[in-house]
Amino acid sequence: MPDTFVARERVLAFRLARHHVTERAPDAATAAFPALQDTPPGAAATALAARADVAPEAFDELVVVPSLRGAATAVALEDLAIFTTGLEPADEDEAKHLMGNAWKPLERHGALEALDVASEAVREVLADGPLIKTEFHRSLTERVPEDLRWWCKGCDEYHVHPSLWRATGIRGVLAIVGRDGRSPVFGAPPPAPPVEDPGGALARRFLQVHGPSTPLLFRYWAYLTLPHAKRLLARAGEIAELEDGWVLAEDAELDAPAPRGARLLPNLDPLASAKDREVLVPDEAVRKRIWKTLGGPGMALVDGEVAGLWRPRKQGRKLVVELEPLRRLDAAEREALALEAERLAPFRGAETAELAGA
Repeated sequence: MPDTFVARERVLAFRLARHHVTERAPDAATAAFPALQDTPPGAAATALAARADVAPEAFDELVVVPSLRGAATAVALEDLAIFTTGLEPADEDEAKHLMGNAWKPLERHGALEALDVASEAVREVLADGPLIKTEFHRSLTERVPEDLRWWCKGCDEYHVHPSLWRATGIRGVLAIVGRDGRSPVFGAPPPAPPVEDPGGALARRFLQVHGPSTPLLFRYWAYLTLPHAKRLLARAGEIAELEDGWVLAEDAELDAPAPRGARLLPNLDPLASAKDREVLVPDEAVRKRIWKTLGGPGMALVDGEVAGLWRPRKQGRKLVVELEPLRRLDAAEREALALEAERLAPFRGAETAELAGA
């Protein structure tokens, strides 16, 4: 067997195990170890269904905050500081990077100062309780200086730039606490349990779930500047070099069981958040179909490999999983995927499920 294939096989098995895809976790907090991205809404619940032997109500045990790459992310309460404070910028360049384009219109505030001002405004706005998105925007805009107000062509009004108010999530002032129809409801998150060196813990967590990896890949995953990423990795603990990347010294053997069984992962599953996508999907043509700007399909895993692509569709109280196999599936594999669809149904607000197109 070629060495390159052996290397990929070992890395993939390690990551699948650390993501609790190989063996389901007993609770939501354990399953959320890699942090579950919740864009589009419902993606984190789908990722949870693939990772934990729990009911849909267990999702409420997690805290959803703007975090990695500014995206809504479901994390365990004990990990809240890692995925908020752990991203804290140390200087203007790091703050500008985390804020995207939100710093460009600023005339009287630096990026760090704007983050300070916006974070305090968010804290004040949510002090009296949760607000739906429109009320949150309106109240927040009223509380910030003029140069923090950005003209939104889509809304035809001024409000705080989305990249700026999302960045306030790292200050522990903003959470998504529910939904009112299609609109998110924002509220104050619970106090984060203390974590020693959240930034170093963030880098350590990245290597635990996406190792072996590199500073550049960590930068992309967490949306940091490269110097910021390197500084945090230096505090992750003892590092070992493996293949072309780094891994925690304690994980240098990449010990993991061979993946078995079937899973239905959402398009933006945390397993797919690492930029070395060839580890998960070797076929370049398939990668282009999965990682699209918007609306990419989910991944159907069989024994750890992407054996098909899928999309959900509701028919009344039934979830229809439209499956496009990428290879021939035998009867046992189709049955395993059908059982996964049944498991997923209540997480998608359905009572029954059907696997179509297999």
